[in-house]
Amino acid sequence: MSAGHTIHIGTDEQYIALYSNPTVHAADPKFNKGEPMNHIGVTVEDLDAVEAKVVAAGLKPFGHDDYDPGRRFYFFDWNGIEWEVVSYE
Repeated sequence: MSAGHTIHIGTDEQYIALYSNPTVHAADPKFNKGEPMNHIGVTVEDLDAVEAKVVAAGLKPFGHDDYDPGRRFYFFDWNGIEWEVVSYE
């Protein structure tokens, strides 16, 4: 996120993060999913339990990663919206 700008709205425990990057162009297929929104991120305490619920709902997690500040995975919901699920635990 070093090239963009992030605004956190809320408290230290609960917030919405809005991110903008001037170098990303809408024509770039990597970033135009769910236009004009790239994805929605949520934080959870138990990443493995949430992933099990995503799988049980018939959705397919991908993009598993573990880097500072936390572990995460992604999935697309039934409407094609990409979700990022992160645990800072």
